[in-house]
Amino acid sequence: MNLGEDVMGFLNEVQSQYPNTISFASGRPDSKYFNIEKFSEYLNFFVQTEALEKEQTENEVLNYLGQYNRTKGIINKEVSKYLLVDESIKALPEDILITVGAQEGIAAGIMTICNKESDVVLVEDPAYIGITHFSQINGYHVDGVPVSSNGISLEKLEEKIQYYSSIGKRVRVVYVIPDFQNPSGVVMSLENRQELLELAEIHNFLIFEDNAYGDFSYESSSYPTLKSMDKNNRVVYLKSLSKTLYPSLRLSLMVVNQSILIDGSVLRLSDLVSKTKGYITVNTPSIIQAMFGGMLRKHNFSLKELNKEKVLGMKAKRDHLLKCMEEAFNTKNNNSWLNKVKWNHPKGGFFISVELPFEIGKEEVVECAEKFKIIFTPMSFFYLNEGGKNELRLAFSNLSLEEIKIGVERLSGYIKSKIK
Repeated sequence: MNLGEDVMGFLNEVQSQYPNTISFASGRPDSKYFNIEKFSEYLNFFVQTEALEKEQTENEVLNYLGQYNRTKGIINKEVSKYLLVDESIKALPEDILITVGAQEGIAAGIMTICNKESDVVLVEDPAYIGITHFSQINGYHVDGVPVSSNGISLEKLEEKIQYYSSIGKRVRVVYVIPDFQNPSGVVMSLENRQELLELAEIHNFLIFEDNAYGDFSYESSSYPTLKSMDKNNRVVYLKSLSKTLYPSLRLSLMVVNQSILIDGSVLRLSDLVSKTKGYITVNTPSIIQAMFGGMLRKHNFSLKELNKEKVLGMKAKRDHLLKCMEEAFNTKNNNSWLNKVKWNHPKGGFFISVELPFEIGKEEVVECAEKFKIIFTPMSFFYLNEGGKNELRLAFSNLSLEEIKIGVERLSGYIKSKIK
């Protein structure tokens, strides 16, 4: 990945240049599930219940919400209950930070924990570009570890740790998306989750667990989060609400319950991350937090029932996309080129990855948009090291069933034209 490249900017540029295309590029959630009209209802509920609890007038609570506020957040108790109910994560309110999206949590965490000269951040390869680009732009040493069907390769991870140790550097953070990884859609196996936690203890590194897609499980069973399995406080947990609620909230929940020794004093790492956050955004907007706090209070500190319809809707889209792929690339009709197109069957999340018998890059994106009116994301955009040159990612979350059907038909036509 070239530091000077803005791959998301490139895709947006193609979208604007060819506005009548169907875009599988963006992993945006479906806006029909946002329920923004409930915002004022939840905010009012928070104000009313807060006034009763604090024995204040509602106007006093509103004035409080309009002021600067605690850097860590004002709804930490509510979030602590939610994490226990929905995620089986035990976290004290003082070890929780309410951040401006997961991106701020990633940035504040790395800036607090890592030394640019001696520390290394390891990420899954391919990876969410938010962490790789942030690290590169700000001068942190970031490197990739291959992803297998069971998640991050633990064998390759240990090799990287040993290599950096041999040249006098320390792997300080390992960033993973265990559930329906972006961009591959892979789920980390239960065995790998346990082994990763053990490696973190052996080699003394912290795991950044990014749980953006964990709520979108389309099968009957799902795995526990790394944080809920974390007996030795090795996991810094990031829970974005952009996919489960809506992106413009810019809210994420960060659990940092580690301690750190500085100049002979044991300090809460959450306090240090909070200090860093304070110099980035001062505090996360209180009115937005109050709305979410009211939502949690009104729904018994759980989002599962609220998101039930949304999850079923996303499952229907995934199923429809896979069905359309089967129909478009039906290998039973003995066309040899069809046998060269393969794709995964993710158990959740917003993406599927497709393997092709030819390389895909920027030129192919433009060509496909111009001639076939469809946009996709080359998987190579997500790799730090070499990889993904003959793969693409299809995001289905923000498309209708009809758009998915037409889009796959156009994709089939494009692939056929390239092969023949």
